Amino acid sequence: MTPAEKENATRAQCRRCTEEIKKAMSKKPKPQWDVTVKPIIKKHHQKIAPLGVSLLEFVVKTGRLNGRYGVES
Repeated sequence: MTPAEKENATRAQCRRCTEEIKKAMSKKPKPQWDVTVKPIIKKHHQKIAPLGVSLLEFVVKTGRLNGRYGVES
């Protein structure tokens, strides 16, 4: 697998993860972030872990795709 293919697979999985997080967090009453999001991230990371993508790298790329890198809340 080329580096470009690895990057595309990682980004696609990040998008799927983001969609599931948004869907889960849109419920009323709003669920706790850690309890809801951690299992979703781990589930999606397991699918690309064989490509050599670390959990930290996956979380960072997901955040960057969502405009969260370097943003002050």
